[in-house]
Amino acid sequence: MAKIKKIVSVASYNDKEYEQFLENITRVRYMKYFNGTEPRFKERESTGILTGAFLSLIVGCIGAPYLLKIGSHFSDRTILGFAMIMAATTVALGIWGIRKRIEEKNRVYNPVPDEEFDRYLDFDIKGLIVRARLLVTDKTPVLKNEEDSIMDVDPIVLYSAESYSSNVNLPLLLKVGDDGFIRASNLYTMILFPTERGMYINITYLNLCSGQAKFDRIYACPYDDVDDIVYEDRQYDQVSQAGKEEIKRVKSFLIKSDAGDTREVGVDIIDYDIIEQYGGKFNEQPALDALVFLRKKAGLDN
Repeated sequence: MAKIKKIVSVASYNDKEYEQFLENITRVRYMKYFNGTEPRFKERESTGILTGAFLSLIVGCIGAPYLLKIGSHFSDRTILGFAMIMAATTVALGIWGIRKRIEEKNRVYNPVPDEEFDRYLDFDIKGLIVRARLLVTDKTPVLKNEEDSIMDVDPIVLYSAESYSSNVNLPLLLKVGDDGFIRASNLYTMILFPTERGMYINITYLNLCSGQAKFDRIYACPYDDVDDIVYEDRQYDQVSQAGKEEIKRVKSFLIKSDAGDTREVGVDIIDYDIIEQYGGKFNEQPALDALVFLRKKAGLDN
């Protein structure tokens, strides 16, 4: 028997004993949050039963008896008996399928509530933080003298809805919750670890429906090299994952510096095009809090 490979997800970093069936439930519930809990036609149990009834009719009652008659030594009585048995099977499956369809039609499909989505997201973010600590400590040489502080410092987590995904087969899904906030299946995340001397940053793409984070970038930014930290409206050209050129209208949290190869590092908090299409709003309070805290840390408001 083949061994089932455990999914390496952000949840696994948060809890090494995270069980596979819990992982699967989490990802399915994410999908149902966006797509609804009512199964599609092809996913319904009644569809499978009625398909079986149809195949029993075509193959068992018509096709098989015809082939037996022209290509075997069975008597007409035997073939008729076989056809009658298959006909009875077809009727039984048909009745069962129709009853199941009525049952499914009358069933109440309760949607996944915002609170459940947020609970799963909080667990994934905690795992993402553990993962980011390991990546930042391993990939940033200047951290060697600050390894203790990077493990103890409280991180700042900012993220946005992102059409580009860590998995090309899982598109961006969006939903406006009962509280008016927009929730997304694909996140562009920035985790900052502000120590006494600087900021250490992990940026990655996280897909909640797969639980995987990919395409990491790591930055070390001493406060002395920071020119500005802003939260501002802007627009820029980009090529989508589908290869389409588009202009993004956003409000971004940005850390600007001329000291390195990267002039600015940041994350889009608000996407005005998404708001225009779906309504709702994005939660920008974490960005506002981070702006005040990090500007003070970097000495920009002194």
